[in-house]
Amino acid sequence: MRPTISNQFEGATEVLHDNASPELVVNELQHRLRNILSVVHCFVVKTEAKTADDYREALTARIASLSDAHDLIESARDHRVSLVELLERTLKPHSGSGLPNGRILLAGPDIVLEPRLALSLHLIFHELAINASKHGALTSLSGAVEVNWDIVAGGSSQALAVQWREQGGPKVTKPQHKGFGMRLISKALSGAQVDMDFAPAGLVCRFLVEIDPSSALRQATS
Repeated sequence: MRPTISNQFEGATEVLHDNASPELVVNELQHRLRNILSVVHCFVVKTEAKTADDYREALTARIASLSDAHDLIESARDHRVSLVELLERTLKPHSGSGLPNGRILLAGPDIVLEPRLALSLHLIFHELAINASKHGALTSLSGAVEVNWDIVAGGSSQALAVQWREQGGPKVTKPQHKGFGMRLISKALSGAQVDMDFAPAGLVCRFLVEIDPSSALRQATS
């Protein structure tokens, strides 16, 4: 079931103290709704398609993905989101026989993410998976995607290093025009280092983003 206005209101009240004033609850709700609407507006304006049907399909998929991400974030304990759970939920529809034994392989330590970073990562992985399903490795029966990540320590800060690597698909050529999906991948993580390598053997996307040092390492997945 998709989140509703009522769900969002209940979530807003949960993050405030029991004795919070109605004004604080309303302000929290308004803040969340503004964030959601700004992303939806971006989808509506920036989504590109050749036909009205293609536009409707692409827009619906993006909004549904956004809704699913908010549902995951709202249901998470202390509103911290497991990276592994986020990846599994985002990528499972694109994996032939489900994760982790399907065509999308995950490897890295499980950590918990703050909501804003979790939402940005969800949008990025959704766009990468859509691109792989339409143009990349997942268009071929022999194609596969490997997603690897790790924590990189640097003094008092920590960063999440992620690599998305496609293989076994059609030969890749660098596009002359970047669609909205590729622009979203490059811009969704403010301050992050993002590298898109359109290698002939398969797209490789790498990014490095600073994370909250309090992010807790859980158990590794492979």
